[in-house]
Amino acid sequence: MTLLLGVDNGGTRVKLLLAREMEGRLEHVRTADAPTPRGPSAMDELAALTRTFLADDRADAFGLTVAGILDEASGLVATSANMRWLEGLAPARELSDRLGIPGEAVQDGVATAIAEAVLGAGRGADDVFVLALGTGIAGAHVVDGSVRKGAHGGAGEIGHIATGGGEKCTCGQSGCLESLLGGTRLGARWDRARGVDAQSTALDVVLAAERGDGTARAILDEATTALANGLLSLMAMIDPGVIVIGGGLSNSPAWIIDPAIEKAHRRATFHAVPPIIRAQLGSWAGAWGAVLTAAHSRSGERRLERTELV
Repeated sequence: MTLLLGVDNGGTRVKLLLAREMEGRLEHVRTADAPTPRGPSAMDELAALTRTFLADDRADAFGLTVAGILDEASGLVATSANMRWLEGLAPARELSDRLGIPGEAVQDGVATAIAEAVLGAGRGADDVFVLALGTGIAGAHVVDGSVRKGAHGGAGEIGHIATGGGEKCTCGQSGCLESLLGGTRLGARWDRARGVDAQSTALDVVLAAERGDGTARAILDEATTALANGLLSLMAMIDPGVIVIGGGLSNSPAWIIDPAIEKAHRRATFHAVPPIIRAQLGSWAGAWGAVLTAAHSRSGERRLERTELV
C-alpha cells in the first residue's frame, strides 16, 4: 500500500488530498482546503498546512500543481501570471525539502486533464481536451493516454487566447479569455460596473444574475461569448474528440457552461463540434491529477490509462 498526497496550489484555495494506492487502484482517504499562501513566505506556509493535514500519516510521494509555465526538466516555474512569487522557484523541490517527502510539480491544467481523462468524464476516450475554469483558465490535450505539452511546455494555455475586448489580463495582454471569465475577474468586473468598492466573487455574480440583476447577466453573457469563441478556436486548432469542462466555475452550468456550449454550436461554421461535457471530478480534479502525478512518478510509468478510482 502506498500513500500519495495531491497538493493543488490554486490561485485562491489550496486543496490537499490524501489517497491510498493498491495495485493501480486509488482510494480516497481524506481532503482539506485552505486559502492559498501568498508572497515570499508562501512555501513555508504551504509546508505547515501540509504537515497539519498529514498529521500522523506519512505520504510516500506528492504531486504539486503549478499555475503557469513549468520547465519539467528543471522543475522551475518560468512564468505564473497569478502567482508571481513562484517564478524562478522549483516549488516541488522547495516543498520536498521542507517535508522530507519526494515530490514532483505538474502544471495545473495538465493535472486537471490527467484526472478527468483517466478517472473522470473523459475515461475511455482517445482524444480529450480538458478546460479548468477557476481563478485562472488552463487546459491540456490528452491523446492516447499522454499529455501533449508542446515544444516548450506551454501547450494548453487556452486562458490566454485573445477572444476580443480591451480587458487587461494579468499576463500583460488585453482581451484574454481569462481576463473575461477568470473567477476573480468576473467579480471585479461586476464591482467596477456597479461603481462599488467590494471584492465580489464569481459566485456572487451568478447569484445576482439568478436574482435578475441586469449588470450581472450582461457580464456573464460577455464571458460566455468569450468562452464560446475560445472553444471554437480550440476546435479549429486541434480538433479534439471530446472537450471536458471542469473547475470551480463549472459548478454554475446554467449560467456559464450551457450558454457557452449553445453559442459555440450556433457560431460554428466549418468547425467539427465534438461532445462538450461537464467534468466529473469537480474542483478536486487538480488534486487528483497531482495524486496521479505522484503515482506515476514513483512507478516511472508516464502513460496514464491504467489507474482507476474506487
